[in-house]
Amino acid sequence: MALVCAGMTVLFSVLSFRLVYVQMVQHKHYSEIAERAYVRQQKLPASRGVITDRNGELLARSQTVYTLYADAYHLRSHTTGIMGIAKAEGMGPRALRKKYSPEQVTEKYLQRLVSVMADPLGISRKKMSQLLRSKKQGEVILLKGLEEDERQRIADVMTSERVGGIYFKTSSRRFYPSPRVLTHVIGYVNERGDGKEGLEKAFDDQMKGEDGYRNIERDRRGREILAFRRETVEPRNGLDVELTIDMGLQTRLEQVVEEAWKLYTPKKMTAVIMDPFSGAVLAMASRPHFDLSTREGKRKNIAISDMYEPGSTFKIVALSAALEKRVVSPHTPIHCEWGSYNSGGLQVNDHHPYGTMSVEDSFMKSSNIAIYKIARMVGKKSFFEYMQKYGFGRKTEITLTGEISGRIFPPERWSRPSFASMSRGYEVGVTPIQMATALGVVANGGELMKPMLVRRIKDHNGRTVEEFKPQVLRRVISEKTAQQMRDAMVKVVSDKGTARRAKVEGYSVGGKTGTARKAAPGGKGYLPGQYVVSFMGFLPAENPQFTALVMVDDPHATGIKLYGGTIAAPIFAQLAKETVTYLNIPPTTTKADLVSSDSKEE
Repeated sequence: MALVCAGMTVLFSVLSFRLVYVQMVQHKHYSEIAERAYVRQQKLPASRGVITDRNGELLARSQTVYTLYADAYHLRSHTTGIMGIAKAEGMGPRALRKKYSPEQVTEKYLQRLVSVMADPLGISRKKMSQLLRSKKQGEVILLKGLEEDERQRIADVMTSERVGGIYFKTSSRRFYPSPRVLTHVIGYVNERGDGKEGLEKAFDDQMKGEDGYRNIERDRRGREILAFRRETVEPRNGLDVELTIDMGLQTRLEQVVEEAWKLYTPKKMTAVIMDPFSGAVLAMASRPHFDLSTREGKRKNIAISDMYEPGSTFKIVALSAALEKRVVSPHTPIHCEWGSYNSGGLQVNDHHPYGTMSVEDSFMKSSNIAIYKIARMVGKKSFFEYMQKYGFGRKTEITLTGEISGRIFPPERWSRPSFASMSRGYEVGVTPIQMATALGVVANGGELMKPMLVRRIKDHNGRTVEEFKPQVLRRVISEKTAQQMRDAMVKVVSDKGTARRAKVEGYSVGGKTGTARKAAPGGKGYLPGQYVVSFMGFLPAENPQFTALVMVDDPHATGIKLYGGTIAAPIFAQLAKETVTYLNIPPTTTKADLVSSDSKEE
């Protein structure tokens, strides 16, 4: 008996020691094992901020969607399996435990799960069987992006068939109400909700917000035990972005651009409408297109990320610099050498032979010889300074991803032919947004405005967190020079100018055409028969309410020459008609002022 008592004492001492060891020394280890089986951290996703136009029209928002997943551990739980096959077998849980081994229960439950859930989920039975057997631990994703009605339908099937081990978790999906409008500006998000292009990327940090979480405990059937709900951290929703874009105007711009795209089948094209006094971008569209719903098409925003030689639209730099420095006046006579100028091996030609004309008239006719002579009066150093003042050679800092700075070279790298080429818009690389911003200098009285695409950032209660004000970067030319430039550009759109097709009945229009040969890849000369044509203009000329630029790369047409005045100017005119109607701008001229006559176009 003493030996038995001693043995029992030792035995219980060992058990007691083991109990203390498990409960205290290995408490954390076994608690983690238990938590892995019953405790889950439930993600509480933050709602990404919305994007709206200036009038509050919704352009992008996040909507709640659900992911259906299977917990591989719960699928192999004996209790889950017993409850799942009880209805099909017509037997109680106790009888099933006696009839089948745990392995048989698991296998029968997986088979039943496939038979009752494959069709409602729209998954083949073979594929679903492979998915459910692909893991023994962790989550197995069955369906993603389910909307509320789909979630409820599947949940009803799960309830009626006593399905366990399969759960829903909430997530969000980006929704674009107009997936083919303003696409290159808005950009898109990836599957993880990260902004990848456009505004979605530029303001990703502000719009993303911060996810919260909740630690929950489930019972054997996978249901949450509300009494044991643990720490909860609420999500912080993202901020909303309000644009300067007017979607009513944007829709009209998209229609005009799409019609031109189909008519002229160019390689690419873009158009921009801006408020010259604030720098606000009112509408912007590019082709080839990009569809936000399918992610198909070209994602590149040509207005800010493509460089081209602008041709004669660049002549505003040399002329305004000469007028500002007072080396010429609008009425200074310039001899245009009857279309051919040769000096020391430098050859400059005009499209048409002209004799002596005023500075203003030579600009109206877009004489290359005249503009070179004017640029030469300005001087290389000053000409380069004015290119910089207009913002060429550097980014405009518009709040979009993918903007490039263009290209201009310093005077020490110029040759005589280079200087002549630059004066008429060759051997310089610009972006459409740079040209549109430079046009605003002339239209607003001489100030370079930073292009503005976002008006304000707001919280989900509508309170303004940050507001963006119009920003004057610098004064480029005086108001007097700007007025002289506007007068000259009005003559360009007259019967005798290169852009009579840019006229808009009832309004005085100012503008400038551009026709440049298309550079060959690698800078090896120019491609025969291929051009980049453009037109930039404003109206009403007396008090410009908007500016617009149209650029068409390599258009194709039958029966008309491929000039800025014949391709881009009519596109501008159609766009301007839509704009004045939409903005309700009252007419400023009579019908008699706009009687057309035949003239040559650049």
